[in-house]
Amino acid sequence: MTVKSQLTACRDSLMAGMRAATRGAAPDERAATLLRACLDLVEHMTGQAAEVTAAEVNTTLNVLGQALVDMERDADPTAASTALRNAIGRMQALRSEISGK
Repeated sequence: MTVKSQLTACRDSLMAGMRAATRGAAPDERAATLLRACLDLVEHMTGQAAEVTAAEVNTTLNVLGQALVDMERDADPTAASTALRNAIGRMQALRSEISGK
C-alpha cells in the first residue's frame, strides 16, 4: 500500500471511532475529543504524505497509544477504542513499510 492509502485507512478508522463515541445510549465526549485530536494529526500527515518520515510515524504512534491508554484507563474497551486500535495497526504497518524502503 502507498503511504497515502495507509494514512487514509488510519483516518477512516479514527472517523469510525468518533462516530461510535458520539452515538448510542451514553455518548463518550472524552473519547470523541481524544479521537478528534488523533484524527487532526493523521489528517495533517495525509496532506504531506510524500514527505512523511519514520520519525513522524513513530511520534504519531506514541500519541495514538497514549490516547488509547487514556480512553481505557477508567472504562472497558468500546467500539471507539477498538477503532483506535485499528488505526494504530495501520500506523504500525506504515512504519514497517517506510522502514523497509
